[in-house]
Amino acid sequence: MARGRKVTSWIAGFMVLLCGVHVVGARVTHAEEISPHLQDPYWYVNHSCVAQAGTRYVLSPRILEALVYVEAKGNPYAVSVNINGKGHSQGILSLTDARRVVSKLWAEGKNFDVGMAQINSQHAKTYGLHPVVFLDPCVNLYWAAFILRQQVNRFHETWEAVGHYNGSRHVKEYSWKVFNALHVLEPVVHDRQRVTR
Repeated sequence: MARGRKVTSWIAGFMVLLCGVHVVGARVTHAEEISPHLQDPYWYVNHSCVAQAGTRYVLSPRILEALVYVEAKGNPYAVSVNINGKGHSQGILSLTDARRVVSKLWAEGKNFDVGMAQINSQHAKTYGLHPVVFLDPCVNLYWAAFILRQQVNRFHETWEAVGHYNGSRHVKEYSWKVFNALHVLEPVVHDRQRVTR
């Protein structure tokens, strides 16, 4: 058991380093301070981090984008506190404010979700990380892909696997949200692919 935990902690640490995450208390540039979703609500569509996370965990980048749309509408600094099974958004935050809120919630032992794919604080606890790392968009996407891959391994490539990304309650409802998000994002994907050609 202890060996397994050491290996998973090492893997978690490697994932954070791989993405070049900012450490707690690191200085932030003005460009990083403001969430990209305020200027472009679909900034993550066709983003290299989505493609890399999809490739790494053998998942469709479109599904990852749809998860991001459903979870936080592309807001990398989204923070939600879970109370009685419901997430309560902490509002639109700057990166500095999001770090402060996440650190406070962590110190208080709260259950909360962080970043564009709303990674639950329990994952930070399990893998020995500080959840502020999930505010980095690429780290967040890699963790989303890692979590979804675990569900795909369990339920195969089905909508049930997608539905379990968000937990075990309301699986069918969540799957439909992701399915509908694919349709919302489809024209954005096509427009961005056309621009890059």
